[in-house]
Amino acid sequence: MHRVGRIHGILLDCYSILYIGDQSAHFLLCAVERKFMTSRDASDGSASDAVDLSTEAVAALVATHYGSAIGELTLLGAESSTVCRAQAIDGSVMAVKIFWDRADSAETIRWQHEVVSRLAESGLPVARPIRAVDGALTAVGEVDGRPVLLQASEWLVGTPLEDAPPTTPLLREVGRTAARLHGALLREKAPAGLPVHDWEITRSRSTIDAAVREIRYASEHRFPTAEGFPSVERLLAVADDVCRLLRDCVEPLLATLPRAVVHHDLHDSNLLVGSLQDPARVVGILDFGDMLESVRISEPIIAAAYAARNSREPLAAVREVLTGWSESVPVTAAESTVVLPLAAARLTANAAVWSSRLGSSRAAYAAARMRGSVRTAELLLHGLDERAPHPA
Repeated sequence: MHRVGRIHGILLDCYSILYIGDQSAHFLLCAVERKFMTSRDASDGSASDAVDLSTEAVAALVATHYGSAIGELTLLGAESSTVCRAQAIDGSVMAVKIFWDRADSAETIRWQHEVVSRLAESGLPVARPIRAVDGALTAVGEVDGRPVLLQASEWLVGTPLEDAPPTTPLLREVGRTAARLHGALLREKAPAGLPVHDWEITRSRSTIDAAVREIRYASEHRFPTAEGFPSVERLLAVADDVCRLLRDCVEPLLATLPRAVVHHDLHDSNLLVGSLQDPARVVGILDFGDMLESVRISEPIIAAAYAARNSREPLAAVREVLTGWSESVPVTAAESTVVLPLAAARLTANAAVWSSRLGSSRAAYAAARMRGSVRTAELLLHGLDERAPHPA
């Protein structure tokens, strides 16, 4: 059943690649070969094994494990799991997230949800977890004979940061929120052997390099691009500049930077802000799926990078977020040095990774996530050039 489904997905991906434009037969064969290479062990839990469940399958799982009859279910965009807004017949609404139950990630998934539960108890604006009918925070289910993990949370109402005007009060509140979250996470300890993922900010150069190799290969075979996005050449130029900066100026400092458990993904869709009557308040922190131990300063840097993407003055936006953060968390000299380079690196990694996935089954999600990243990274790099000392 799963093998048939994977082959069907491969054919759909190849069809979507062909539909975008005139593609060579060679690229089609390479695409098929690479899809089989990355999906052949999917039943064992490979990284490319995204969870794509139907609304009917999700509704059945929710009814079984949470005792709720679903009246309306909306699938939401996600990188690798199935994420839904589920409204029960009684009118209650919850967020549901479903993962494959894999030996290499199950402990991490459970730990992350347990942390969210403790953060909710502390009063932070996170989605309070809902326990399954058996009392578990993370339920174990099955789809077509394959085990899955289910997590449900209250549905938070708010405006995504990306849709809110990036005012100075709001940007500073983003920094303060990151600092409050940091204070609460100081009580947490990451499990031993917690896997490090490619989005981890200190791995930016290797992540960008890997994505660039995919892009270079694909561009030689007319890789699909999204209309309105920067050219491959422009992205590769930014990637070269960022990787050089990381190698020469950032990586030598990494060992000196304070470390902590961090959310590590406070991007502009994972922060919700208040209504028009209260637009400078963060009312929701979403998606702890990238939480791990990393450099402490990554928390405000990631938030600032994505906030800058929505601002006409990216440098000023980064400064305001860091100002809010530093009101309660002092920034060391070494941390200050890496702020702009790592902000540019995060956006470049975002653009490179999602560009490399424009031919995948989640192309629409990829295109949405990378919008504005290259332009903003360029502006942040330009700001660094202006700050650098010049010969007299």
